[in-house]
Amino acid sequence: MADVLPIYELESRIIAELKANRRLVLSAPTGSGKSTQVPQMLLKHGFLERGQVVILQPRRLAARLLAARVASELEVKLGREVGYQIRFENASGPETKIKYVTEGVLLRQMIQDPALTGISALIFDEFHERHLYGDITLARTLDVQERQRPDLALAVMSATLEAGLLLDYLKPCAVLASEGRAYPVEIEYATTPSYMEQRPVWEQAAEAFSRHIRSGGGGDVLVFMPGSFEIAQTIDAIRHCSESKGFMLLPLHGELPPQEQDAAVARYRQPKVVVSTNVAETSLTIDGVRLVIDSGLARIPRYDAYRGINTLFVERISRSSADQRAGRAGRTAPGICARLWTEREHADRPAQELPEVKRLDLAEVVLTLKAAGVVDLRQFRWLERPEDQGLAHAEELLTDLGALDKQGAITGVGRKMLAFPVHPRYARMLLAAQDRGCVYQAALIAALTQGRDLLLRNVDRETNRFREDLFGEKASSDFWILMRAWTYASKNDFRLEVCRRAGIHMLTARQVGPLLEHFLRIAEREGLDI
Repeated sequence: MADVLPIYELESRIIAELKANRRLVLSAPTGSGKSTQVPQMLLKHGFLERGQVVILQPRRLAARLLAARVASELEVKLGREVGYQIRFENASGPETKIKYVTEGVLLRQMIQDPALTGISALIFDEFHERHLYGDITLARTLDVQERQRPDLALAVMSATLEAGLLLDYLKPCAVLASEGRAYPVEIEYATTPSYMEQRPVWEQAAEAFSRHIRSGGGGDVLVFMPGSFEIAQTIDAIRHCSESKGFMLLPLHGELPPQEQDAAVARYRQPKVVVSTNVAETSLTIDGVRLVIDSGLARIPRYDAYRGINTLFVERISRSSADQRAGRAGRTAPGICARLWTEREHADRPAQELPEVKRLDLAEVVLTLKAAGVVDLRQFRWLERPEDQGLAHAEELLTDLGALDKQGAITGVGRKMLAFPVHPRYARMLLAAQDRGCVYQAALIAALTQGRDLLLRNVDRETNRFREDLFGEKASSDFWILMRAWTYASKNDFRLEVCRRAGIHMLTARQVGPLLEHFLRIAEREGLDI
């Protein structure tokens, strides 16, 4: 029940501090209820009589699932009083009082409406993850609060508190901390170093699961894997273990249809194994987990100089992230976390992830800041200032694309590019396609490159021959092959057996269509010939 969650110990102080100071830092561990209950507290205590609370989430999946949870608790229809808005989807309306959004959504809204009309409170959730758009949006919010909206309530919530840096940045502000209710978690390490382990990580996870069940362990199991491919392999490996009899095996990642995401966090009478990406690390609480099996890996975005855009790389997580994952096993009872690396390896991991502002391409956010009227990026109110080289590279790229003039001011082309919620390279491609009469094809290319690879790698000879016969052996561009492959999958209704024969990733293929339609709608609205 919501009323017994640990965060309610702080309810009166949260409300009092926000009324008195309008700024609050709230540190509360995952599972304490802060993500779902604090917005409801604001609603209950009259903060939202003249506007809504917007809660910024680092991940699209978390924004949707949290909104669904709060709508269920308030017994209202999702999309009305409680809603969400993510990059390519908006389930909210004029009557929405509690709205979960991803960080880039609010920053774009600030360009259209700098005064944040209709918003009474902003909550930055899971801020310790230090996403780039979260940093930028917080800076813009402080400016808005100081210059235009002293009535705007602002709360920054985090599972762990970077006290010195954040408190100095937000001062004057109040600080509250909830200890939550966590049970002890026993940490088990691998005996063989991961770099010497010959078996795939999913086989190691399946063995850890079997060992836990054989030793009499009970409860639900949460397994962390870096991506959807590894998740599918892990579920298959666990399914072949005799110990998995009676368990539900459920995946959880951002590429799944909404009903499958809902299934992973639902409660059941029989035990379950949820195999998830790092989305289950902080924002979402899965009840009943007694065992966490941690691969120690995640897909982490970094700037890829070879491709010129941000790309996801599989990397080792930090010690801080590993602690967050382990804590998932101690929410309702004592638990166990089995780490698939040695204790010595653990000591060699970085303490925390590097903030995104230090490792991502800044072109998209620089264009957004220029549109918001920021003239000198080096004088911007950075929480942590990026490298000068990164800012210079972003400005140089945007100038090359025609988005900025030689003085660094945004151009008409740059403002048109902002209409498309993609990297400036893709936005410029879509505008250039108008001059060449190929807007539809450019939109399809943009849609094909927003997610994971459409074509599976390392396929067998038979699949390779089938692909070459169907899509062509070589082409002047790899995009011709991808476009033909997607068209083939689409014409065959994305049937699994058809996609499997051609080595096409079925889930990815299904996601391209809605993205394509989304880009075409924007293009048409911007006057392009689709």
